[in-house]
Amino acid sequence: MSFREKSTWVLLAVTIIVYGWYFATTLGEALGAGVPPVADNVRLFGAVVIMVGLTIVAHIMIAILSPKEADTADERDRLIELRGDQRGGFVMTVALFSTLGLALAGASVFWIAHAALAGLVVSELVKAVTKLIDYRRGV
Repeated sequence: MSFREKSTWVLLAVTIIVYGWYFATTLGEALGAGVPPVADNVRLFGAVVIMVGLTIVAHIMIAILSPKEADTADERDRLIELRGDQRGGFVMTVALFSTLGLALAGASVFWIAHAALAGLVVSELVKAVTKLIDYRRGV
């Protein structure tokens, strides 16, 4: 397994864990107690810091365990990255227009912000999964 593939696995796992926790706690509270007037910025900031920290530590560990692979990217890696970016970008575009639809419908700022964040997270998940599929199947 190449460094880029291991990196993609790490990003996928960290994204699912961190943002799964964030959305479960934040949306659980919002649905249970009504929509809060503003988003929980401390929890969101904490989720971002945890995500960055876990990703950095995991990438350092991957680089330590296989230092020769850490700096190489061949044409196949670049093609897989491009294809993943294209698919993730398509999902992000759909999410953007959905978020605009929420804004035009007069939804709460809380729901608009979380729809935008969810769109970003889902597009990153699509990007990671499609990259892993391309690595396994070959391009």
